[in-house]
Amino acid sequence: MVGKGEFFLKTAVQAVFISLMIHMLYIAVTIGIGCWETKIYQPNIVNAWERVYMLQNEVVFGHTGSPVVYLFSFVVIAVISAIIIRWHKTLRG
Repeated sequence: MVGKGEFFLKTAVQAVFISLMIHMLYIAVTIGIGCWETKIYQPNIVNAWERVYMLQNEVVFGHTGSPVVYLFSFVVIAVISAIIIRWHKTLRG
């Protein structure tokens, strides 16, 4: 029989794994969308001759957020996952 400590540890590890997978999926989708938008981009050359301005010399995909936000979302998703796992296991018996 599994003790309470082992049950908690197993649930915590599963919740952290789920949170990690969700965040990896989010990052992969963000990079994929950026690559796809770059691939299908077609500049408007005809109207570009009418407006002359200084071009940027950098390219940026997406946005940058505070690492604290990512840490907070990682912990929150892990806690929500742990609650769902615990609820599912109690319903199963």
